Amino acid sequence: MDIVQRLESAWQTHAEGNFEAALREYIALFDAADAASLRLSYVLAAWAKLAEEYLPAHHALVELRNRLTAELPSAPQLFHDIRVINDKLGDLQNTYHLFQSLPEAQAQQNARAALPSIMACGDYALARRYLPQPEHHLALAAMQLNELKNKVNVLTTEGMAEMLADVFNYTTEVALVLDLLNGCGDTAAAAIARQQAVSLVQSPEARACVQAELDAPGTTLDAMVELQNSVTA
Repeated sequence: MDIVQRLESAWQTHAEGNFEAALREYIALFDAADAASLRLSYVLAAWAKLAEEYLPAHHALVELRNRLTAELPSAPQLFHDIRVINDKLGDLQNTYHLFQSLPEAQAQQNARAALPSIMACGDYALARRYLPQPEHHLALAAMQLNELKNKVNVLTTEGMAEMLADVFNYTTEVALVLDLLNGCGDTAAAAIARQQAVSLVQSPEARACVQAELDAPGTTLDAMVELQNSVTA
């Protein structure tokens, strides 16, 4: 049985209400070497959903987070895994405090992953320290979106799906910048950045999607779901 089949089997076990067996399989899948590309997405998402229904699954997720934290000094790359687990647990303070404990070199490497948690905990001064030029960050994100858009054909379903995914990633960076500027009390700069977030996008199609997302957050995800449903219908 390959990794995808194992995951589907675990989902079925979960759906049937056999929570203990599902938890065992999610734990095994998370630690499986061949599940590395899926563990922070599908495996962890399924585990977190189980944790909402089954308290031992929540405890196991906390234990996993704590185990990875203990391994962090010798495996700095685990910070990303811990941050994702904390997001699922809703424990942004753990990410914030863990980030504060990192050596400076590791903090620099992991700052982007930690920024949402840092700002959610209200420490905008620390966030600004690790993103000192938010407008420049926005410009680089727009440049990347423009480059990616040049490689897709939005007249095809695949191209439209790719563009929506790229817009979603871009507007995530826009939201980060706006949150930082507003949180630092620089509302004038935030207003300018919001306008630039749209004007820097070269493609009319992508620009319209960015504007729609800024006007009504969640629009891009809704469009992605609708497109996926139209393909599978």
